[in-house]
Amino acid sequence: MFKRISYIWAVVAIIASAVITSCSREETNSLVVPSHSILVAAPGDTGSTTFDSRNISSLVPVTIPKGWVVNSVDMYNSTITVTAPSSFDNEEVESGTMTLNGYTPTGDINTVSVYLAIVSDEVDYTDKHANCYIATEPDTRYIFDATRGGNGDIKLNTERIELLWQTSSELIKYLDMRDGKVVFYLESAVTTDDEETDKVVPGNALIGAYDASGKLIWSWHIWVTNNDPTAADNTFEMAGYTVMNHNLGADTNSDGDTNDSAIFRSYGLYYQWGRMTPIVGPNDWNFAANYDKRLFDFNGLDLSLEYVESKVGGSIEWSIKNPVSMIIGNPDNAYDWLNSGHDDTLWSGTTKSDYDPCPAGWQLPASDLYANLTIAAVDDDMAWQEAQPMYGWNLVDTETNEEHFFSAAGRRNYLDGRLDNMNTNLELPVPWSGYYWTATTDGDDAKALYFNLNTNTRTWNGIDTEHKMHRANALPVRCVKVK
Repeated sequence: MFKRISYIWAVVAIIASAVITSCSREETNSLVVPSHSILVAAPGDTGSTTFDSRNISSLVPVTIPKGWVVNSVDMYNSTITVTAPSSFDNEEVESGTMTLNGYTPTGDINTVSVYLAIVSDEVDYTDKHANCYIATEPDTRYIFDATRGGNGDIKLNTERIELLWQTSSELIKYLDMRDGKVVFYLESAVTTDDEETDKVVPGNALIGAYDASGKLIWSWHIWVTNNDPTAADNTFEMAGYTVMNHNLGADTNSDGDTNDSAIFRSYGLYYQWGRMTPIVGPNDWNFAANYDKRLFDFNGLDLSLEYVESKVGGSIEWSIKNPVSMIIGNPDNAYDWLNSGHDDTLWSGTTKSDYDPCPAGWQLPASDLYANLTIAAVDDDMAWQEAQPMYGWNLVDTETNEEHFFSAAGRRNYLDGRLDNMNTNLELPVPWSGYYWTATTDGDDAKALYFNLNTNTRTWNGIDTEHKMHRANALPVRCVKVK
């Protein structure tokens, strides 16, 4: 009897083991090429990319663009290497899609597609370290160092990279890491008739660096715009600084245009004082329903901004590991996002700090940048009904009498992260407000340029060039050229 029961249990165990093995094989059977591409710089060049596979014993090319050669498929190192055609005399092509079949030990097939292309236009930021990189050119490959953070002083043991978020599902293409460098591609924007243009789709993205343990150790902001903010016609001189005419992350300066799209495209991104990572703004120009800007993850799925209490996220280390977050101010620490104490060294107005959010060669300003600004007399004399649609003021530099338009992009409130600015009540609109961080601190708080519109009498229009703000507020930023 005992032997019979033992035999039955043995059979059950074998069946259970077979079921588990079968399920395990089915669950772990996968084949992915993270970059989705191999891009080379010139005809005849060789390029490669990595792949991730589970339970795949062999990987075989099935279709290859005319003239391209597959040099190797290395299962041990998980790399695919190809060579582009060196000439185009016999219908060879500069780009096309290669398909590969991955075979499991049981004969199942996984198919992947890899885009192959010769991309001659390239912008190499490898020697220009920063937490933000500007991308303005379509059909161009961009490169920067994946092993350095901040100004290059922070060494990163980057094992892999990943797109954390982007404001358009097709903004950043073919993201890859090769030889310690981040590589991504921008496509041309297309018209409604699917015709390519010489423009890019403007927006913003965040790329994360991960170490071998899978921990997120750094992130970089990619600022995609059709208007190069560093170009001479997009900068101006003020108070001894060369100043960007665009908010960090914006596609344009609205210059007082009352068009909804121009206003919205001028807002840019928002930053808590001392943090390098951007926080998105509203999903609509008028802050309708207080909805956040829509974000997409690396799979093209919707991603939401997190709102975190300071007692959980109020440290520099946590903020780096969790960049898709707004950290609520701690009332016991003067509403700093840091849970305890203040760190005045995170940002600097005299030198570019490791947590400075501006592109290479640019940095945050000290508060003296705004010291001589006041509201232009013509704007200040307007009836509020006329000034309301501009969503911003022309501010005059009293030293030079030159005017510069600053958008009233509001802020994210330190109390709960909500978007504060205006509503669409035409009878009595909430006055819009403009805020711009500086790198200058003042005791528990930090200083910002602040201005507003009053809807009752123009004499109440306000400007304060050194307005004290709690550090957990998230405000727009203007970058200045490093002196």
